[in-house]
Amino acid sequence: MDTIMITVDEYLHGTPPSRVVFGSAIVSYIGLKFVSAGMDIYCQLRHRGVLRVFFEAAKSLPILKEFVAREKAKLIAKLDADLRKKVSAKPPRVIELPHDGLSSKEILSEAEFRQAKDTRQLMKASRMSGAVYMADQEHFNLLCSIYSNFVHANPLHADAFPSVARMEAEVVSMTASLLGGCSATNPDVCGLMTSGGTESILTAIRATRDYMRVTRQIRRPEMIVAVSAHAAVYKAAEYFNIQIVRVPVDKHFRMDVSATARAIGKNTILIYASAPGYPHGAVDPVEDLAALAKKCGVCLHVDACLGGFVLPFIPSSKQSTLPLFDFRAPGVTSLSVDTHKYGLSQKGSSVVLYASSLLRQYQYTAVMDWSGGLYISPSQPGSRSGGLIAQTWASLLHLGRNGYRANSHGIFRAAVLLREGISRIHGLQVLGSDVTMVVAWGSSDPLLDIYVVNDIMITKGWHLSVLHTPAALHMCITPANLECGSELLNDLKAAVDEARSSNNGEISGGKAPIYGLAGALPDRDLVGDILKDVQDLMLKHV
Repeated sequence: MDTIMITVDEYLHGTPPSRVVFGSAIVSYIGLKFVSAGMDIYCQLRHRGVLRVFFEAAKSLPILKEFVAREKAKLIAKLDADLRKKVSAKPPRVIELPHDGLSSKEILSEAEFRQAKDTRQLMKASRMSGAVYMADQEHFNLLCSIYSNFVHANPLHADAFPSVARMEAEVVSMTASLLGGCSATNPDVCGLMTSGGTESILTAIRATRDYMRVTRQIRRPEMIVAVSAHAAVYKAAEYFNIQIVRVPVDKHFRMDVSATARAIGKNTILIYASAPGYPHGAVDPVEDLAALAKKCGVCLHVDACLGGFVLPFIPSSKQSTLPLFDFRAPGVTSLSVDTHKYGLSQKGSSVVLYASSLLRQYQYTAVMDWSGGLYISPSQPGSRSGGLIAQTWASLLHLGRNGYRANSHGIFRAAVLLREGISRIHGLQVLGSDVTMVVAWGSSDPLLDIYVVNDIMITKGWHLSVLHTPAALHMCITPANLECGSELLNDLKAAVDEARSSNNGEISGGKAPIYGLAGALPDRDLVGDILKDVQDLMLKHV
């Protein structure tokens, strides 16, 4: 070191001090730029993967850029033509306000005409995966009546509408009581209602980000999610500038605890678990993840949007023994549960719960220096529908614990029978081992395209959910479709046989080629660009 310093001194001997200072500043600046660029590359590789970074760089080359744009344009043009064929000329699309308002009779007639084009929903004969949950006409009528009675109310003005403010508090308490809250061990569990699962998830993640910023001074937040986590986490990451760190699932499609432990870093604010996950119905090991979160001083959110009103009532048996997944597991800091799914209220209604009011306060917005006065809002929307709150309150009271228990037992029995039936169909295999409302299956035969099977099922009137990595389908069992299990199995076996005998492995007008392409393309950013173009087309051709 002394030799180096002597050499430097000799080299700079006679150099004016100003040049030494200026030169040192330039060298330091360049060095910092190199370090920053290196860190950026490292972060890109860590969070996005080598392939995505490589494809992004490759697509900037003129020859590849033109080729990709040309091929994408061909695909979008084909989809555009297909969607145009499905757009009905009648009724003509309304593009501006009528000069004179229509009569009530005319509007009701027009609405009825349009509704006739919707998928027909029979209360106990739905062929849709999830989506429709209610199967009791009396219950449906009750909620509609309650909604209309309170549709004018707004909990933003609690002094004017104390009824819906109290109803919201009671919905939160009743929901929390099912999930380990409002007990001697967790008396501080609290929450609020939202418009749906996505808002509940976003709200909890945003509150966690702000809480960890204040308590842990984390400025570049990261959250750890399984590859099976609901797509809402990606929306939250975009909205709130949070970096997602993805970890794999195990052979049962549950979040890998060891991989999660390795992924925790100094910027981790949250571990996100599912109970169950949307794709395969797997229940992540919440107890183990909660213990890990508590040990490392990070938060844990449980997405129980699907399971909150079912898992507490699923009986233990040789087919299924579910571990703790709610606030009874120490370390769980927030939880989302959809009352408009298995809570059997109308869309859109959900609940977000927190382990304490301290964390809940970070979802509030307080404005102190507004010319309109002091302002405080507990949620992302300001005004909210009192009608939705009231009908949710009515739903919980009408069903009670025994009503939810009966629904859950029926769903469990239907899931067991569906899993057993699919296992007996040659070429299909059930995915995951947790028996919940979601039953997923893929192809065990490399010559059987599961997406072609789905296209055939569509022609038979079924609307199944399509999955990727691995290619699969799933049926989300609800009270509205649980009596259709035998019919589903018969049609599924027939679809498998038809797919095997099809000449070119495709169904005319089917989506199998598109799903196959989207799953096979290694450039996921390109898939994202295509999805955005498709969304534009879907909004255009309605």
